[in-house]
Amino acid sequence: MPERYITYSEGPDEDALKEALNKAIELCVSLKHNTVIIHVPTIGSLNGIIKDVLGEALVKKLSKDKSIVINSIKFLLNTKSIKINNWTEDIILSIHPTSEMFDNLNDLNKAKAIVVVPWTEEERDAWIKTWNLEIIGEHEIEIETAGIDTILEKALSILTGMVNLSSSLTHPSDKDKTIQLLQVLKKKGIDLNPDNIKIWALRNGWNSNAASKLYKFTEGILKGKKFKTTGQNIWTDKIIDKIFDN
Repeated sequence: MPERYITYSEGPDEDALKEALNKAIELCVSLKHNTVIIHVPTIGSLNGIIKDVLGEALVKKLSKDKSIVINSIKFLLNTKSIKINNWTEDIILSIHPTSEMFDNLNDLNKAKAIVVVPWTEEERDAWIKTWNLEIIGEHEIEIETAGIDTILEKALSILTGMVNLSSSLTHPSDKDKTIQLLQVLKKKGIDLNPDNIKIWALRNGWNSNAASKLYKFTEGILKGKKFKTTGQNIWTDKIIDKIFDN
């Protein structure tokens, strides 16, 4: 899993960007790596504080050539329109990522490190809660931890081993297993917090698409939505008793 860092900032914060850039350079030294992917929404995002920090000449070259060199470190440009490959082993500097870009970052399990400069407070705090990561700079903050019931964790662990996560719960049998399990857990009074369930999934090998689908199923069931399922319910009393057996 990559090392993850975030600035405790929001909006166009030039000092936060400088801190993040310095952290990315420090990581190149400590991890003995010389490539950083600059991750921005669009090429136009390079204007503003990025140009103020890097300078007009470097930003112009980055826009044109999609790469620049700073202190012998190669910086490659990657915008939202092209996802960063899940197999990348580079260091990522993500500046003002959108929700779609955060999903991309969540899936980069082979990256050396990920450094984020967030745009909104909500996205910042959500990513901190998800990954319990390191805050760049000196900040005393309290973020609610994402905890789930031990029975729920056992149930989700069993589900994880039964579904094909690469297909993101699109296969009918995987969808059925997920919905039916959540329905049983709700009926038995288990606290189903969609946010915490999604966080658990991301931390335990689920890709962002599958984790988001799990979130939507959970949210729907809590609201009383009637999902259509096909086939036999595999969650027999014997399996459920095993889940609830302490």
